[in-house]
Amino acid sequence: MQEILGHFQEWLENSEKPMEDIAGEKKMTILIKYPKQTKERNGIFFEKKDKELTNLDWSQQGGWFDTDGTLTYNDARKRADLKLKDRQPVELFSKTFETSLTDYLNTSWLPGPYRKKHTVTMHQAVLRGEKAVWFTKHVYPYLIKQGKKDLAAKLLGYKPESKNFADWTPEEVIHYLASALEGDGDFTVRGKKAISIRAKLSSNDVQYLSDVKYLTEKKLGLTSTLSESSDYKTQKGIKTMYRLCIFGSSQKPNNIDFFQSLVKEGLMMLNRKKQRVQEFLKGQE
Repeated sequence: MQEILGHFQEWLENSEKPMEDIAGEKKMTILIKYPKQTKERNGIFFEKKDKELTNLDWSQQGGWFDTDGTLTYNDARKRADLKLKDRQPVELFSKTFETSLTDYLNTSWLPGPYRKKHTVTMHQAVLRGEKAVWFTKHVYPYLIKQGKKDLAAKLLGYKPESKNFADWTPEEVIHYLASALEGDGDFTVRGKKAISIRAKLSSNDVQYLSDVKYLTEKKLGLTSTLSESSDYKTQKGIKTMYRLCIFGSSQKPNNIDFFQSLVKEGLMMLNRKKQRVQEFLKGQE
């Protein structure tokens, strides 16, 4: 079983390659189309969004880009991508930042002796060039994972100021954690009457999870546990997966307020995860 888990973790970590046709092009469909960038359009966009978007919007994007979002750069290309099988958060990203929403078939193979072809529809929205730079500059203060901060600094060509943990507001932490848990987390409801819940955030970066644990304890008063989950093989060697768990139950009433805050309008985008939180809260009535 441990060997199977190791192969599966490696499959999750390796970036998936999109299915290509005979000509070598992605089978991509445009779902929502925005016009191409121009200096004039970008100037209007930046002015409008600098007024519209708040610290809570940027802390929420920080949670997405510390988990599922990607930042890439070279001399000719700068990009900020959000790519998920779930449409809702990617569509919101597309509409918020006025960039086209596409989908395509993505194929990957489970490595090792249990190789199996896996095809899924992925949804993608990409900020390029000047927009990617603008986005990265604004989201940087709310990035916690050092690896993502390093990529952001390279994309920008300089290292901006991070937001000191002491200066985060409780609302910013909740918005960050809501999207991070939707990205690299899950929720498990236990008991026939949904008497308890576990929110789990997973990463092979133990310092990242330690920082999130510290932030949630200081700003939200949450109690949580940080532990090793499993070792797994990758092309770069053996890695360890860690998990940060936040439990809710009648025995942990200080955490229940946090779970109640997650289901408020505008926080959780994934219904399949939000419904588990709602199921737990209903069991507490």
